[in-house]
Amino acid sequence: MMMEWGGWMVMRIEQVNDQFRDPDLTTFICVCIPEFLSLYETERLVQELARFEIDTHNIIINQVLFEEDAMESKLLQARVRMQQKYIDQFHELYEDFHIIKLPLLPEEVRGTEALRSFAVNLTMPYRPGVEEAETKRIGIARIQELETETASLRAQVLDLQSKLEKQWKGKDLADM
Repeated sequence: MMMEWGGWMVMRIEQVNDQFRDPDLTTFICVCIPEFLSLYETERLVQELARFEIDTHNIIINQVLFEEDAMESKLLQARVRMQQKYIDQFHELYEDFHIIKLPLLPEEVRGTEALRSFAVNLTMPYRPGVEEAETKRIGIARIQELETETASLRAQVLDLQSKLEKQWKGKDLADM
């Protein structure tokens, strides 16, 4: 009995590993900030994931100060220049990656509505100075599109899980 359980566990672990290695099923999105240590740690992470054959072709650079938002402060302008140096390095190192820059905000993103509003920046590049209502309007339509697609994919996953369970039950009966 213990041997059967151990064999089942090994098979399950192999299935999970296969799923992690299948870029159609799993991808890793690196989230970082535009500073030296974050760039260094992201590079280590990308190399380690590559060693395990886990897809990672997306990077989110968070807390970016945009020049348009720093016009009135020399300190912020200096920070923009420093961040830009690291953003340029991210683009050089990961030229074949999809890189998204998210803005530094004056407050934390907390709550469902704030999260939905901020999520627009994941589907449409943040553009300083663009009317927020316009960005939200376009972004909400895209979010609704993605939610519909997600619901469809969830239904497919549930169907496949059901088929897999039937296969396992059939295999268990055949083994008896």
